[in-house]
Amino acid sequence: MVAVVSLVFLLWLLLSIGGTHTTDAVDDLGELVAALAAAAACAIAAHHLTSGRSAWNLLGLSALAWAAGEGAWTYYDLIRGIQVPFPSLADIGFLAAVPLAVAGLLLFPSSPRRAADRVQGILDGCIIAGSILFASWVTVLEPLYNKHQGGFFDQALSLAYPASDVVMVALVFILFSRAGQKGRASLGLVMAGLIAFAVADSAFSYMTEVHNYGTGTFLDTGWVAGYLLIGLGALRAAHSPSTAQAEPRVTTLSLVAPYVPVLVVLAVTAVELLLGHHVGNVGWTMVFALALLVLGRQLLSLWDHRVRDSNDARSEGPDDFSSSAPDVRPALTGH
Repeated sequence: MVAVVSLVFLLWLLLSIGGTHTTDAVDDLGELVAALAAAAACAIAAHHLTSGRSAWNLLGLSALAWAAGEGAWTYYDLIRGIQVPFPSLADIGFLAAVPLAVAGLLLFPSSPRRAADRVQGILDGCIIAGSILFASWVTVLEPLYNKHQGGFFDQALSLAYPASDVVMVALVFILFSRAGQKGRASLGLVMAGLIAFAVADSAFSYMTEVHNYGTGTFLDTGWVAGYLLIGLGALRAAHSPSTAQAEPRVTTLSLVAPYVPVLVVLAVTAVELLLGHHVGNVGWTMVFALALLVLGRQLLSLWDHRVRDSNDARSEGPDDFSSSAPDVRPALTGH
């Protein structure tokens, strides 16, 4: 159903059915309805679930805040018939959606319980987020920053959208790699939705900076598909609840996931250098920070394994001794 609606929306924008004004209306209202539908689906999930209720509530509030921003955008575009200013009231809703979504992701029941696992999860998130942010900075964000002619506030605001998407996508990757089998279906849909959302945000930021963005572009399909996928994930969670508390799982995916983006960093750096492009101070600072994060994660992993081995040795030692030692107690005999 999500694929069909997204495809119809995409074809409408590509073919401009009904003319420019009608296509603009379909674009604005389609994004607004998709965000409201996601908010309603998250509310349904929160109502039906006991574990993870706060997470779905916050994701629903995030979708509602984004819908408020889209409502302001629609007011400028369709009712007043003017080009949406930047910054505007719409940016308040769009940006307010970010911390609400991040808080919701952090409260998902797949979060690990042990302190070492939580610290490792934070390091993994920082590694993934930093890697994707580096790739985004070198290829898209730094050129946008250098070309932007506005003040510092405008520059920071224009970069806030793709940077915040990097954080959310990184969090979802971490949660997905540690989620139990029952939680992966709904979380996978949320992850796919946020990725589609991030693509649309990054494309919007780039095309706005090069003055090539217009309402009704096919890239807006990412926002519609993204919120529809998040809503589908919420409904999936509501109808397939897990009664057991989610436990952190050590899987091949959870072990490998933090290092895959590091390979992306190495590949992007190599390509940039081969093309003769200059990696600036900000880029090299990110690479150095990533190296420290990877080293810290390895040291934490070694320390955690050593502590676990020590605890296992202490807990198993007395049992092994008692089972292997000869029975020297005197036999009980009758009178």
